[in-house]
Amino acid sequence: MIGTIFDTSWAWMIGGVILAGLEILIPGIFLLWIGLGALAVGLILSIAPGLPFPWQALVFAVSMLSSLGFGFWIQRRSRTTGEASFLNREMEAMIGQEYIAITPFVAGRGRIKVRDSSYAALSDDEIAEGDLVTVIGLSDDRPRVVKAPRS
Repeated sequence: MIGTIFDTSWAWMIGGVILAGLEILIPGIFLLWIGLGALAVGLILSIAPGLPFPWQALVFAVSMLSSLGFGFWIQRRSRTTGEASFLNREMEAMIGQEYIAITPFVAGRGRIKVRDSSYAALSDDEIAEGDLVTVIGLSDDRPRVVKAPRS
């Protein structure tokens, strides 16, 4: 029964297109590559009609796993590396930048203005409200600042 369904290349091609199309509705990465494997079997079956179903299943398994491995290779290669992106790492992006203290630092703690927000900051220096400070690192998820030299 199952062998008769897959006697034509169209069944594999339609299945491959449906699986690849489902990738749009069900986001992930796997359905696209499984669909490409099915399309590969459909292409091979159109070149070699009459291929027995066990061989079709073997070709499908090999082509699906190959396309899945290729997809992972593409995904790994397209990732940004290291310091190239500060997306979702705003605190690390602050290091080396200068900001204005919006409160005086008492007992080593105060607040700095960062764009349209403010952050609690730490410092060993005496910093007054309005002083320019430079972020030198992070400590306990807070910027550690020093008084910026006057230029």
